Order: sequence, then C-alpha cells, then structure tokens
Amino acid sequence: MKRTVLFLALAASSFALANPPGPPPGMSRGGPPIERLTQDLGLDANQAAQVKTIFEQQRAKMEAERAQFESSGTRPTREEMHARHEQANAELRAQLANVLTAEQLAKFDALPKRQPPGGPPGQGGPPAR
Repeated sequence: MKRTVLFLALAASSFALANPPGPPPGMSRGGPPIERLTQDLGLDANQAAQVKTIFEQQRAKMEAERAQFESSGTRPTREEMHARHEQANAELRAQLANVLTAEQLAKFDALPKRQPPGGPPGQGGPPAR
C-alpha cells in the first residue's frame, strides 16, 4: 500500500514538473513575450521597454473596443473585425518602426504571426454565430 501511494506521489510530482502551469509552449497570456522578442530581435533594454509599452497600449485599446461592443450589445461582422485587425497591425508596425532598426523591423516582420484560438478560419475552433 505504501509503495502504491509513494509511486502515485512520485508520478504526480514528475507530471507537475514536466508540465508547469501556464500556457502551452509557444503561447503566452496577454501578447508576445517580451523576453523572446528581446532575444529574437536583439533589443537593448531601452528598446525592450518601449516595445513592451507599445504592446501593452495596443492590448488596452483592443480590450476597450471589446468592452464597448459588449456594453452596446452589438457584434462586429467578420469584415469589420478583419478591418480592425489589419488597422491594428498597421498601427503596431508604424509604432515599432519608431523604435526598431530597419534590420530589427525586418526580423519582426519575418516572425510567425499569431493565430486566433482554434487556428486559421475554417480550420476548426468554435463555430461562427
């Protein structure tokens, strides 16, 4: 009996160490991980702080827009959401262009783009309403 309990405790602790809490590898909560961007783009401390601020401002703006839609009881169409997404990406790139060097901006543009939960449209995920 003691062996079984010991084995289960050992297995549980091994699982917990192998699978720490938090998002799966490659995913993050609340935007791109600044540490990874710092490494991938070779940012100095000043650039990293500015880039982090830019992403935080963009996130706050998106959350405010979402809250506005929720409070009004309306939902934007797919086309409106796509247009907002494209506009946000253009604004983000313009802001980053003021902080990053041309080489760093090119590296940023080459990074894989994040997909919404469920993958690209038509590839699973929650059904459209």
